[in-house]
Amino acid sequence: MLPISKNALNLLSLKNIGCFAHTLNLIVQSALELENNLIDRVKTIVSHFKKSTVTNNIFKTYQINNGIKERKKLIQDVQTRWNSTYYMINRFVEMEKSIRGTLGLLDNAPDTLSSEDWLILQDLIKILKPFDEATKAISRQKYTIASLVIVIVQGLYKVCNNLLKMNLSQRALLIANKLLSNMNEREGFKNCEKSMTLSKCTFLDPIFKHLPFTNISPVKNEVVENVANIIRDKEQPSESDINIQRTPILEPGELSIWSEIDSNVARFTPLGSAKSRAIVEVQCYLDDAVITRNQDPLKWWKGQSYNYPNLSLLAKNSLCHLGTSFLVKGFFQVQV
Repeated sequence: MLPISKNALNLLSLKNIGCFAHTLNLIVQSALELENNLIDRVKTIVSHFKKSTVTNNIFKTYQINNGIKERKKLIQDVQTRWNSTYYMINRFVEMEKSIRGTLGLLDNAPDTLSSEDWLILQDLIKILKPFDEATKAISRQKYTIASLVIVIVQGLYKVCNNLLKMNLSQRALLIANKLLSNMNEREGFKNCEKSMTLSKCTFLDPIFKHLPFTNISPVKNEVVENVANIIRDKEQPSESDINIQRTPILEPGELSIWSEIDSNVARFTPLGSAKSRAIVEVQCYLDDAVITRNQDPLKWWKGQSYNYPNLSLLAKNSLCHLGTSFLVKGFFQVQV
């Protein structure tokens, strides 16, 4: 997928939604600036271990001598990807004993970290893990990503509020507060449930349906109206249908070989308005059990097209995979 300008999207009648993964990246990077000094010192140590052959050999020897069977390498972060900083810190804390032991054996070692610094890093892992989960989820290629946005945002808000109640260090709590503040400053992030495009995707995802919504009425009413329009379009007679001679109406008592079949056909002709039938179909969908998160919503809809003939058409046209700058450089592109 190549980058597409906003003007081009307008010409193609496509809706532009800012890259969610990029927004998430900015939110976390801004919060991590509060601990730039600590993170820079971690980077310096990791860089020293990676660039110095002598240090790296001492590091390996220390792990062997201390019976560490699974010898791992330190990870250096990438400036443009916040979660690479998370991976760096996670591996750094995981190998704390080996790092501290190696630094103690070096003649010209980088400045080591204090006990408080190590505790801060442990807290940062707890804080950043849910954001890493969100980044991975939104960057997957084989999924209807648009349906995840509302669910992920709600989950991140809940996580941040729970973090503020945990027994974390004061510095770590400042990070959690900053993350929450950054999310609130992003209008599209904070009010993503107000986007009917995203709401319809979440509603039509059989993994979520109505469950994530604080107020289900707006999106449910929109879906019902969309399904009713599909039903009306289906029942709109085509030109060929108009040219077909209508079934003659029999006079009372008149005998015909078609009497019985015409009577049966009439009994099974759908009754009610398009709107009422749409309401029934949507409600049946909501009453059906949700599927697990490891199932494919698109495959589910394919298998349910007989049970939900009109709703499945809407799902086919609405559910989509959004482009993200974590995979390609570009905008989310959603068909209106």
